[in-house]
Amino acid sequence: MEQLTEIRVRTKIPESEMEQKVGKILAESDYNVRLTGPARVMLPDGKPLLIYLPRYLNGERFEQAYDVLHPIKMSGNRGLASGAPGFTVGGRRRYKSVNSAIIGNVDPLGNTPYCRTTAWTGDHAEEFSSLFPLFMDVDRAFAEYVPDRYLAQKKRANATLPEWMVGDSVFTTMTVNNTYPTGVHKDAGDLDEGFSCLTTWRRGNYSGGHLTFPEWRVSVDLKDGDLILMDAHHWHGNTALNLMSEDAERISLVLYYRTKVADCASAEEEAHKEVMAKKRSMGETRPTSAVWNGSTTALGKIPSMDIDAMNESVSTSD
Repeated sequence: MEQLTEIRVRTKIPESEMEQKVGKILAESDYNVRLTGPARVMLPDGKPLLIYLPRYLNGERFEQAYDVLHPIKMSGNRGLASGAPGFTVGGRRRYKSVNSAIIGNVDPLGNTPYCRTTAWTGDHAEEFSSLFPLFMDVDRAFAEYVPDRYLAQKKRANATLPEWMVGDSVFTTMTVNNTYPTGVHKDAGDLDEGFSCLTTWRRGNYSGGHLTFPEWRVSVDLKDGDLILMDAHHWHGNTALNLMSEDAERISLVLYYRTKVADCASAEEEAHKEVMAKKRSMGETRPTSAVWNGSTTALGKIPSMDIDAMNESVSTSD
């Protein structure tokens, strides 16, 4: 285990000041501690806020993962994390679309009242499977550096049907964000007693984009291959991202466990729910037999899912 510098934060900014930052892109003035080496940041109650591991991920499989993640630039509705004011359409609150996509598996969300594998994952099963060794590298770091949170998440993973877990890891879901700073937000829907794990790929020349916890005034400028293990239920966001070359790119990959995935039924049962939900949306209410139109892939049977699965408003770190 790498030797970590331990930092304990003592106070947080006033609630009234924090409220002014929610949903907004942060500035350099929003932190006074920037981590530059391996560190563990502890909260006043002794619980960990984050563990920062510079260059923890490197080598061939980290580099190869870039080729899989780089093309994933589907626009997603990220809520407060979009960093722009929201607007209302048809009674629903909407936010600016950004280059953010969910991969892996998700629980019922919005207009999709069934568990599912996301569209990209089903369409790119072999590429997704090629990321499993990298996911397990992150899994091992999580187990080593935050063992109590890891064991809590492992317990939940063991109680979840294996078709909804990603390989042998403790993760159900990943979010891929490409070259945009997130507004200040807290994550929702992931396991409270677990942890989020985040790594980045950097290309070209840019500045900013520092991952910052404004409530505690702590920040880190994540480099290529850095890994951060974090409690994403605290306010966090990025400073402004300034692109200074045409090839400038910042990909962040966030790995986590979606709490309600533990309640998912088998893939066949969830596929039946999907068929019935779509029939109801088309005004068809008569009983019918669901036909699972999944295809056999490197991951086994994966139901073909609606493209809406990529556009859910799921708050995730970055």
